[in-house]
Amino acid sequence: MGFLNNFNFVNQKSKPVNFAGTTNYPLKCKIMRNKLLILVLILFPMGLHSQEITWENVSSNYEFPDGLALYHGTISGNNSFFAYYYEVDLNEPQIAIRPYLVASPQHVADFSESVGAYGAVNGGFFAGTSSVSSVIYPNEVLARNITALTRFSTTYPVIRSIFSINNDRTLSTEWVYHHSMLFDDIYIYDEPLPYIENDPTPLPTPVKANGSQYEEIAYGLGGGPMLLKDGEIVFTWNEEIFWGSGVDLGVNRPRTAVGYTVDNKVIMLITNSMKIEDLPQLMLNLGCHGAINLDGGGSTAMAAGGTSIYSQNRAVPTILAIVHTDSLGLPQTPTYEKFIDTSDDGVTFAGSWFATANEGFFGDPSMLHALGSDNEFYNFALNLPAPGEYEIYGWWTSHGNRAADTPFYITHAGGEDEVRIDQSTGGSFWNLIGTWQFNGTPNEEVKITAAATTNSYVVADAIRVVSYDDIQVVITIISITPVDDITVPYATSLNDALGLLPQETTITDSDGNTHSVTLIWQADTYDAETAGDYLATGTFELPEGVEQTTPPTLLQVSALITVEEIDDTSVYNSEKMKIQLYPNPSDGVFMLEAKIPGIHQLEILSSDGKVFFRAYLSGNIKKEIDLSYVENGLYFLRLTGPISNTTEKLIIQ
Repeated sequence: MGFLNNFNFVNQKSKPVNFAGTTNYPLKCKIMRNKLLILVLILFPMGLHSQEITWENVSSNYEFPDGLALYHGTISGNNSFFAYYYEVDLNEPQIAIRPYLVASPQHVADFSESVGAYGAVNGGFFAGTSSVSSVIYPNEVLARNITALTRFSTTYPVIRSIFSINNDRTLSTEWVYHHSMLFDDIYIYDEPLPYIENDPTPLPTPVKANGSQYEEIAYGLGGGPMLLKDGEIVFTWNEEIFWGSGVDLGVNRPRTAVGYTVDNKVIMLITNSMKIEDLPQLMLNLGCHGAINLDGGGSTAMAAGGTSIYSQNRAVPTILAIVHTDSLGLPQTPTYEKFIDTSDDGVTFAGSWFATANEGFFGDPSMLHALGSDNEFYNFALNLPAPGEYEIYGWWTSHGNRAADTPFYITHAGGEDEVRIDQSTGGSFWNLIGTWQFNGTPNEEVKITAAATTNSYVVADAIRVVSYDDIQVVITIISITPVDDITVPYATSLNDALGLLPQETTITDSDGNTHSVTLIWQADTYDAETAGDYLATGTFELPEGVEQTTPPTLLQVSALITVEEIDDTSVYNSEKMKIQLYPNPSDGVFMLEAKIPGIHQLEILSSDGKVFFRAYLSGNIKKEIDLSYVENGLYFLRLTGPISNTTEKLIIQ
């Protein structure tokens, strides 16, 4: 039989609110309570008989701290129905709530006991062993609300609900979208996407500009649909695309919900039988200001400590737990954190890797490889900023066909360690691989190879690096983007010629960022009335936050200014003088061949204009120039004399 139909409570002010495909619900009600009993009168529609839910405070059956109460709800004459809810008073400083996520699902009572909770209910939705609802820890995203799902072979972007505890212990229910797995990419939206039931047309993916970054969240647990928002019933079953999901309307099933009151109390409810569309009114009448639905059906469960109050023997990966404030386990704020995905610069691979079709990957799809050898790999160069102790985490999509002994090779300060990882579980979750001391040298890396021996495939997805040491991250200049040479007409003034050169270039820092820098040019030997090539140097200052290297990097670029001939007979250019310089680039040994009319001066200059080789040449020349004793880089050969001023670039590598 159906236990509860659509609720209509007495003593209420009725103000309907409409959502596509839902019932009109009254928004306000009064509730009568005493210390032990809370009586809620339920009037069934269409003139049917009325029944009362009686809420009894059963906290005395358990050893609860101040601020925690448990209520048991029954209906007289209906022995099949029951409900429970925890009331958690967060005004009591010694009590708190928080979600937990584990790689291997557990029954709620065992899960609650393992984390030392006073009590708990099951968490959000999951698939296999992976949560598909948000699980947020301070500065960490352990799992995210599903961002897209498939209906009718069509992919629909979706925004879903979250119940959150903020840094100041206030509570909230929000619609959020995760633009990535990064904590800074959690965005709040004023409303979900406006889908209707069985909507044939997917809507555009949410953009950050239409939302706001959720900066104040400390903990969060996702679910859906939204039940209450800002004291009003807001039942977004259609908008959050629960049609076609198995979370059906009009069906009495076990349910789990969480909400909060205006006086900062948390209501954690479970019932063995209710229609999901009836949950908003029930949570409203329990005093909630905001509320969301959590995973119901066979997952609904509640525990007091390690004792099961209600369970259907289903293991779950997430719970919402009531804990002592000291048990919040607030993680330290990392002094350094880095995420490396398979497509990032510096990541290399070998072998026949292919993208998975499974959801739950970090950024780009997880890459799979059939069992093979260490010669098939994904290599993640760490490029750490300084010596210190770092934690290494791995992310993958789990499946029964994933290897249970995937090799992770970590090259660190003490050498190389091999760690075998079970990728058949723990998917869509940051799994700690281990903690090592690193020197911050270029050879340090994490390599995932196909040399597993179990099941069918290994997975390479993403790596996370975290340190809590006093890491002094120094961002230095790594490279300078060269600028192009220019050609100017005969008799172009120096100022005009310098004005034609690029006025900016870019530099790259050790964190992979690029910066535009302004160039200040000079060309000391420039002669507007003598055709030829003239070396110009552009210097710049480092932008704020970027430091100089040791030894220092020369903060300049070079360019040739070529003054065109006034006519074909005025001067000879390098081609007419038949200059050949080879090989170029070279290891430092060049061969110069030239036919030079008159005596000309040959100079070799560094990129900063310093002359370190000089000779005088005339006639038919075939001369070896040995520069193997200088450092690799860009140099210039300058030939000056009565016939021509010529400059050639030399590259030593």
